[in-house]
Amino acid sequence: MATLDDILKWLSSGSDKAGSLIDLKWNIKKAGDYIALQNDKIPFDIFLYVGGERKNLNLIVRTGIETATIENQPRLTIYRTLLILNEKIELVKFMLEGINEEVIAREDFDISALTRDVLNAGLNTILAAFYLMVRALNLEDEFNSGIIERTTMMIREMAKAGKTRDEIKSYLISSLGLNDRDADKLIAEVLDANSPPKNMYE
Repeated sequence: MATLDDILKWLSSGSDKAGSLIDLKWNIKKAGDYIALQNDKIPFDIFLYVGGERKNLNLIVRTGIETATIENQPRLTIYRTLLILNEKIELVKFMLEGINEEVIAREDFDISALTRDVLNAGLNTILAAFYLMVRALNLEDEFNSGIIERTTMMIREMAKAGKTRDEIKSYLISSLGLNDRDADKLIAEVLDANSPPKNMYE
């Protein structure tokens, strides 16, 4: 059974040259009841929350989108988009938090079943879900460069692990919501060149 100390050790003992999220060296900071994970390769903080008498762990990404003061029509559009995403993505859910009704993405784990591989898959999944939300809400300009860098790292990691191009393409389509053409283009740009694409959306 993993403990919180084990989890923090996994996250703090890595290297910035690592190809997988769990093996990156995360800067860990206490933020109230949460633990903030920071790394320059990721364009936003990821928060850990341990509850249920230390039996449950939540991964949380805060979007910065506060809906409490938005006009009714755009607010309804955001809510509708998030409900559709919640139906599409099995493990990660979008919800509202706090008095400002900020949109967050959350993924839940049973600590007793948590391993390094499970946590690594969870980090990939919540970032893929966040990427899908960015596309759905047309926030590419705000998150484009960071999302591209992370997606590039993920594709290279999958290829290094022996995944075929078809398997990677299937993942990009099913988990990230890319269409067939965009998935092919991204894979070619990442695996057939030494540098990531400048803009995934061109």
